[in-house]
Amino acid sequence: MKFRWFRNFLKGCSLTTALFIFQACYGTGPGYQRNLAEQEFSFEVTDNEGNPISNAKIYAKLDESAVYWSDSTVTEPDGTALMYLYNPEQTSVVFSVEADGYKANKAFPGPSGKALVVLDKAE
Repeated sequence: MKFRWFRNFLKGCSLTTALFIFQACYGTGPGYQRNLAEQEFSFEVTDNEGNPISNAKIYAKLDESAVYWSDSTVTEPDGTALMYLYNPEQTSVVFSVEADGYKANKAFPGPSGKALVVLDKAE
């Protein structure tokens, strides 16, 4: 009888540990990430003649006054790129596009999250 409380305490700890390990191994449910208001932004980067620009760097700031870029991505060989940001509707997202041999330009995605960016060749 003395150790009955101790045995029950160990059972409770074992159940808690098992649940923690289950979540650590399998993660949270599939709807959890969607609750963070993730938004997809797609970009198509071309030059003045409509040729796609590969390896263009796209940087995102969640606020114009932010000092550091919050996220970045690079375009594929066909000039397209995708970027996912959390809670972008709460702030004004600022995108900058840079590529070797071209002048940097800002990107302004529409309501659907798509942006067509044209870069001018550097002189």
